[in-house]
Amino acid sequence: MNKISRFLLIAVVLLLIAISAVYLSKTETIADTTPDTHNDSQQASEQPVVKDHSNSAHSALPDETTQPEQLNDIDQEYSPAIWKVEHNGVTSYLFGSIHMGDQSMFPLPEPIRTAFSESEILVVEIDMTNINQMEVAQTVQKIAINPDKPLKDHLTESTAQKYDEYCEETQSPCQMFSSFEPWFAAMTLEALAMQQSGYTEQLGIDMHFLNEAKNSKTIVELESLDSQLNMLDSMPVHLQDLMLLSTVTREEGATESMVQAWKTGDVESFLAESEMSAKDQGISEEDYEAFMDLFLYERNQGMADGIAELLEQGKSVFAVVGAAHYGGDKSVNYYLEQKGYKVTRM
Repeated sequence: MNKISRFLLIAVVLLLIAISAVYLSKTETIADTTPDTHNDSQQASEQPVVKDHSNSAHSALPDETTQPEQLNDIDQEYSPAIWKVEHNGVTSYLFGSIHMGDQSMFPLPEPIRTAFSESEILVVEIDMTNINQMEVAQTVQKIAINPDKPLKDHLTESTAQKYDEYCEETQSPCQMFSSFEPWFAAMTLEALAMQQSGYTEQLGIDMHFLNEAKNSKTIVELESLDSQLNMLDSMPVHLQDLMLLSTVTREEGATESMVQAWKTGDVESFLAESEMSAKDQGISEEDYEAFMDLFLYERNQGMADGIAELLEQGKSVFAVVGAAHYGGDKSVNYYLEQKGYKVTRM
């Protein structure tokens, strides 16, 4: 399969695919109005935010009927990546997430469930249960839709051609993307592809633990919805073009292969293979490093800072962020080790 597409999917946009799915679920309820202009002055705090869920007015929790069923048969090779962090006699955990899932992921392996039950605090990238879905759709209209510059005006000729071919072959509703910027068109197409393969954000690993923690644990966000959306909106156009190209050249079975990679916890070799494939397919080292800096390295350092702050308070943390944040150089693990914490793969 297209390794670049797999890399983009797992390392960059999985949580934002879930956000895109929220947007898709709400677009039909929004009035057809002219989008506002970009608000470039909007800044989001990157400090950990503690959320009180006792009276959330805009909960995005799924209905009880959508909760994961407890399956009886567990694949012996089902071992998603998890690490333990030891500090001053307290053990915490780093668990690599996938943000959209299906019933085959549940129940999670027993060591993971035990680690979660023994922890005081659930740490996530964004608390998806505390998002106002209408506000998400309105924010997307403001920053991701430009009625004065059609999508194809942002694209290279090659990407535009591949995009048209993909839309025709998959019969995707591409007419709705005509005014989207490339980054959000790519996200939305990925969300649609995952949904069509049977995966939903309601069965994502983040949502599972948020549901489990809502009445028993403190929940801490490492990032914010605004910070993630603004990060994407500020992406250079040529990287947005690459992001969309990777989406529309994804091969059949790409989603299933990515999910299987997550289930077996093969984070390090997966990222190494993706880097090599990017180089083999002509991605310049400069573009690759710019992409990694924007989507992983800078965020990893911020995540490590947020987790370390909690560890220094003597808290037992269960940190659930995208699996790619825990792999390779300049990972969350690396930055925690640089701070003096002992991090061990379980």
